[in-house]
Amino acid sequence: MTTSIPYEPKTVALLVIDMQESLRDEVIDIIPNIQSIVKTCHEKDIPVFWTQHGHRNLTFDGGAVGRWWGDGSIKWGSEEWKILRELQPFISRSSTSIDVLDFVIKDKTRYDAFYRTQLGSILISLGIETLIISGAETNLCCEATARSGFDQDYNIVFLKDATATENEEMHKATLLNLEYGVAEIATVTEVSEWLDKR
Repeated sequence: MTTSIPYEPKTVALLVIDMQESLRDEVIDIIPNIQSIVKTCHEKDIPVFWTQHGHRNLTFDGGAVGRWWGDGSIKWGSEEWKILRELQPFISRSSTSIDVLDFVIKDKTRYDAFYRTQLGSILISLGIETLIISGAETNLCCEATARSGFDQDYNIVFLKDATATENEEMHKATLLNLEYGVAEIATVTEVSEWLDKR
Protein backbone atom coordinates (compact mmCIF):
# COMPACT_ATOMS: atom_id res chain seq x y z
CA MET A 1 0.00 0.00 0.00
CA THR A 2 1.27 3.48 -0.82
CA THR A 3 0.00 6.49 1.02
CA SER A 4 -0.62 9.83 -0.61
CA ILE A 5 0.00 11.98 2.48
CA PRO A 6 2.17 14.78 1.04
CA TYR A 7 3.87 15.94 4.25
CA GLU A 8 7.22 14.88 5.67
CA PRO A 9 6.49 12.90 8.86
CA LYS A 10 9.33 14.54 10.82
CA THR A 11 7.69 16.97 13.23
CA VAL A 12 4.35 15.33 13.91
CA ALA A 13 2.06 14.85 16.92
CA LEU A 14 -1.05 12.76 17.53
CA LEU A 15 -4.13 14.33 19.10
CA VAL A 16 -6.56 11.94 20.80
CA ILE A 17 -9.58 14.14 21.33
CA ASP A 18 -12.15 13.54 24.08
CA MET A 19 -12.13 9.75 24.18
CA GLN A 20 -14.10 9.94 27.42
CA GLU A 21 -16.56 7.70 29.21
CA SER A 22 -19.44 10.05 28.35
CA LEU A 23 -18.98 9.16 24.67
CA ARG A 24 -18.36 5.43 25.10
CA ASP A 25 -21.37 4.33 23.03
CA GLU A 26 -20.38 6.54 20.10
CA VAL A 27 -16.69 5.60 20.02
CA ILE A 28 -16.70 1.94 21.03
CA ASP A 29 -15.96 0.76 17.46
CA ILE A 30 -12.87 2.95 17.00
CA ILE A 31 -11.13 2.03 20.26
CA PRO A 32 -8.93 -0.66 18.62
CA ASN A 33 -7.84 1.80 15.90
CA ILE A 34 -7.00 4.46 18.49
CA GLN A 35 -5.03 1.88 20.46
CA SER A 36 -3.16 0.98 17.29
CA ILE A 37 -2.16 4.51 16.27
CA VAL A 38 -1.20 5.43 19.85
CA LYS A 39 1.03 2.33 20.02
CA THR A 40 2.65 3.25 16.70
CA CYS A 41 3.33 6.80 17.87
CA HIS A 42 4.79 5.60 21.17
CA GLU A 43 7.10 3.23 19.33
CA LYS A 44 8.31 6.07 17.12
CA ASP A 45 8.67 8.67 19.92
CA ILE A 46 5.91 10.80 18.43
CA PRO A 47 4.21 13.05 21.02
CA VAL A 48 0.66 12.00 21.93
CA PHE A 49 -1.80 14.56 23.29
CA TRP A 50 -5.00 13.54 25.07
CA THR A 51 -7.80 16.04 25.64
CA GLN A 52 -10.65 15.90 28.14
CA HIS A 53 -13.63 18.18 27.70
CA GLY A 54 -15.37 19.22 30.90
CA HIS A 55 -16.87 22.08 32.88
CA ARG A 56 -16.33 22.97 36.52
CA ASN A 57 -19.12 25.54 36.51
CA LEU A 58 -21.18 26.24 33.37
CA THR A 59 -21.91 29.79 34.49
CA PHE A 60 -18.22 30.64 34.38
CA ASP A 61 -16.66 28.26 31.85
CA GLY A 62 -19.57 27.05 29.73
CA GLY A 63 -20.04 29.85 27.22
CA ALA A 64 -22.03 29.01 24.10
CA VAL A 65 -21.20 25.29 24.42
CA GLY A 66 -22.68 25.21 27.91
CA ARG A 67 -25.79 27.07 26.80
CA TRP A 68 -26.25 24.68 23.86
CA TRP A 69 -25.86 21.41 25.80
CA GLY A 70 -27.00 22.58 29.25
CA ASP A 71 -27.44 19.60 31.56
CA GLY A 72 -25.86 17.39 28.88
CA SER A 73 -22.49 19.04 29.45
CA ILE A 74 -19.68 16.93 30.93
CA LYS A 75 -18.88 17.72 34.57
CA TRP A 76 -15.13 18.13 35.15
CA GLY A 77 -13.77 15.33 37.37
CA SER A 78 -16.84 13.09 37.04
CA GLU A 79 -16.79 9.45 35.92
CA GLU A 80 -18.10 10.56 32.51
CA TRP A 81 -15.17 13.00 32.20
CA LYS A 82 -12.52 10.28 32.58
CA ILE A 83 -10.62 8.93 29.60
CA LEU A 84 -11.90 5.50 28.55
CA ARG A 85 -10.33 2.75 30.63
CA GLU A 86 -9.13 1.01 27.44
CA LEU A 87 -7.20 4.13 26.44
CA GLN A 88 -4.88 5.59 29.04
CA PRO A 89 -2.10 8.15 28.61
CA PHE A 90 1.32 6.57 28.94
CA ILE A 91 3.12 7.26 32.21
CA SER A 92 6.51 5.81 33.08
CA ARG A 93 6.97 5.32 36.82
CA SER A 94 10.37 5.03 38.45
CA SER A 95 11.28 4.75 42.12
CA THR A 96 12.21 8.42 42.33
CA SER A 97 9.79 10.20 40.01
CA ILE A 98 6.94 9.96 37.53
CA ASP A 99 7.81 10.87 33.95
CA VAL A 100 4.73 11.73 31.92
CA LEU A 101 5.50 10.81 28.33
CA ASP A 102 2.08 11.78 26.96
CA PHE A 103 0.51 15.21 27.32
CA VAL A 104 -2.94 15.45 28.88
CA ILE A 105 -4.99 18.61 28.25
CA LYS A 106 -7.56 18.68 31.07
CA ASP A 107 -8.81 22.26 30.70
CA LYS A 108 -10.71 21.97 27.41
CA THR A 109 -14.08 23.76 27.58
CA ARG A 110 -14.85 24.35 23.89
CA TYR A 111 -15.01 22.21 20.76
CA ASP A 112 -11.65 23.64 19.63
CA ALA A 113 -8.87 21.98 21.69
CA PHE A 114 -6.67 25.06 21.17
CA TYR A 115 -9.13 27.45 22.82
CA ARG A 116 -7.72 28.68 26.16
CA THR A 117 -5.62 25.53 26.68
CA GLN A 118 -1.87 24.96 26.73
CA LEU A 119 -2.02 22.79 23.58
CA GLY A 120 -0.75 25.47 21.21
CA SER A 121 2.19 26.55 23.34
CA ILE A 122 3.35 22.96 23.87
CA LEU A 123 3.13 22.20 20.14
CA ILE A 124 5.18 25.32 19.38
CA SER A 125 7.80 24.39 21.99
CA LEU A 126 8.14 20.95 20.38
CA GLY A 127 8.43 22.38 16.87
CA ILE A 128 5.43 20.40 15.62
CA GLU A 129 4.31 21.05 12.04
CA THR A 130 1.80 18.26 11.38
CA LEU A 131 -1.13 17.09 13.51
CA ILE A 132 -2.82 13.70 13.27
CA ILE A 133 -6.42 14.08 14.48
CA SER A 134 -8.30 11.21 16.13
CA GLY A 135 -11.09 10.90 18.66
CA ALA A 136 -14.58 12.29 19.17
CA GLU A 137 -16.76 13.70 17.96
CA THR A 138 -15.88 13.82 14.27
CA ASN A 139 -18.16 16.75 13.41
CA LEU A 140 -17.69 18.79 16.60
CA CYS A 141 -14.42 18.74 18.55
CA CYS A 142 -12.33 16.87 15.97
CA GLU A 143 -13.49 19.08 13.11
CA ALA A 144 -13.21 22.31 15.13
CA THR A 145 -9.67 21.43 16.23
CA ALA A 146 -8.64 20.45 12.70
CA ARG A 147 -9.90 23.76 11.32
CA SER A 148 -8.28 25.74 14.11
CA GLY A 149 -4.98 23.92 13.61
CA PHE A 150 -5.14 24.53 9.87
CA ASP A 151 -5.75 28.25 10.46
CA GLN A 152 -2.61 28.24 12.61
CA ASP A 153 -0.67 26.75 9.69
CA TYR A 154 -0.39 23.15 10.88
CA ASN A 155 -0.61 20.37 8.31
CA ILE A 156 -3.66 18.29 9.23
CA VAL A 157 -4.02 14.53 8.81
CA PHE A 158 -7.52 13.40 9.82
CA LEU A 159 -8.12 9.74 10.63
CA LYS A 160 -11.38 8.60 9.11
CA ASP A 161 -11.35 5.23 10.91
CA ALA A 162 -10.19 6.63 14.28
CA THR A 163 -12.79 9.38 14.62
CA ALA A 164 -16.46 8.85 15.41
CA THR A 165 -19.71 10.67 16.06
CA GLU A 166 -23.40 10.06 16.58
CA ASN A 167 -24.12 8.75 13.09
CA GLU A 168 -22.41 7.89 9.81
CA GLU A 169 -24.08 10.70 7.89
CA MET A 170 -22.49 13.39 10.08
CA HIS A 171 -19.16 11.56 10.07
CA LYS A 172 -19.04 11.42 6.27
CA ALA A 173 -20.16 15.06 5.93
CA THR A 174 -17.18 16.21 8.00
CA LEU A 175 -14.76 14.06 6.03
CA LEU A 176 -16.10 15.50 2.77
CA ASN A 177 -15.78 19.09 3.96
CA LEU A 178 -12.34 18.71 5.51
CA GLU A 179 -10.94 16.87 2.50
CA TYR A 180 -12.03 19.75 0.26
CA GLY A 181 -9.84 22.36 1.91
CA VAL A 182 -8.43 21.52 5.33
CA ALA A 183 -7.06 18.01 5.86
CA GLU A 184 -5.57 14.92 4.30
CA ILE A 185 -8.07 12.15 5.08
CA ALA A 186 -6.41 8.82 5.83
CA THR A 187 -6.80 5.49 7.61
CA VAL A 188 -4.77 4.31 10.58
CA THR A 189 -2.97 1.82 8.32
CA GLU A 190 -2.05 4.55 5.83
CA VAL A 191 -0.76 6.84 8.57
CA SER A 192 1.25 4.03 10.17
CA GLU A 193 2.88 3.35 6.81
CA TRP A 194 3.57 7.06 6.34
CA LEU A 195 5.16 7.25 9.79
CA ASP A 196 7.50 4.37 8.82
CA LYS A 197 9.29 6.94 6.63
CA ARG A 198 10.60 8.72 9.74
